Amino acid sequence: MSRLLSVSLPDDLAEETDALAQSLGKTRSEIVRDALRRQLQVERLADLQRYGRERAEAVGVGPEDTEALVDESRSGRH
Repeated sequence: MSRLLSVSLPDDLAEETDALAQSLGKTRSEIVRDALRRQLQVERLADLQRYGRERAEAVGVGPEDTEALVDESRSGRH
């Protein structure tokens, strides 16, 4: 199932989108859907990173500890 979503773009962005679509043999809609999917992935990754930082801070692990923890994990000394 699909829903129609109307989006306004500035002329320059619309022209770049159309040019990209034509060069890739895709429709404008495919280009916009791909861009939205990528943005959603970026936001999910940012949420996951934020969660990881919060959990690490809760147990007293800071950015300065990361390299030593990765080395320890890779060597099997955990």
